Amino acid sequence: MMEDWRKLRRVLQYMYQTIHEKQVIGAKSLHELFAWIDAAYAVHNDMRSHTGGAMSFGYGIVHYLSTKQKLNTKSSTEAEVMGLSDYLPFNIWLRMFLEEQGYFLTKNIVYQDNQSAIKMERNGRNSCTGNSRHVHIRFFFTKDRLDKKEFPSSIAQRNRC
Repeated sequence: MMEDWRKLRRVLQYMYQTIHEKQVIGAKSLHELFAWIDAAYAVHNDMRSHTGGAMSFGYGIVHYLSTKQKLNTKSSTEAEVMGLSDYLPFNIWLRMFLEEQGYFLTKNIVYQDNQSAIKMERNGRNSCTGNSRHVHIRFFFTKDRLDKKEFPSSIAQRNRC
């Protein structure tokens, strides 16, 4: 908890010190989309988790979301899987929008930092043990999308800061 407050204070100091700097949004390529999705487990008063996500074409952020999760989860892994399931539709919408404009993604990389969640999202129920049976099938929306080959690049691990 104290670590979260330290991180928040650091972000707020950065925002305060850079408030007058110009915001830059650009793209290295409209064929490469990167997304970062993370969840903070049971951080709200009602013990719900929090999801944050952002997408970029290489410079700046084109979409972001920070929201309290709608359901309580029983583990940090479940919170991560739920967070990805909640944010992924924005990634899919952007990909479909770009395709209608004539731009097809060659890279669509989603970064996540929880190894257990990554295994569940890639392998579905095959990665679930007796301790993870509580993860409801609706959270395997990600696995379904990966199986349909909607992502030229799969979910990648991200190093923690």
